[in-house]
Amino acid sequence: MVLKRMKVDNPLLFSNIIKQKLNHAGHVLRGSSDQSALQILEGKLNGNNAQGRPRRMWIDDIKDWMKLESYEQIKRTAEDREKWRSCTFKACQPSAIEDDN
Repeated sequence: MVLKRMKVDNPLLFSNIIKQKLNHAGHVLRGSSDQSALQILEGKLNGNNAQGRPRRMWIDDIKDWMKLESYEQIKRTAEDREKWRSCTFKACQPSAIEDDN
């Protein structure tokens, strides 16, 4: 599924948000936080399935920004801190955040 990118009025602010979100994702995926955060991220919760269109998940943004195909690739990349930092740096560059207009 191809999603249109939104128009970014302030690319510096947007890249800062991306950087913070990717830093937090790396922290959680490495298991540096408590296990409940990882379980929430991986979606391993008990409960009923919602009806209707599936919601866009938090990890979908990470996949798009890091240009990785699967959750497994993201998790393996996050386990290597240096590799994660270099990918995060590339994803947060202003050239990576472009307007489609």
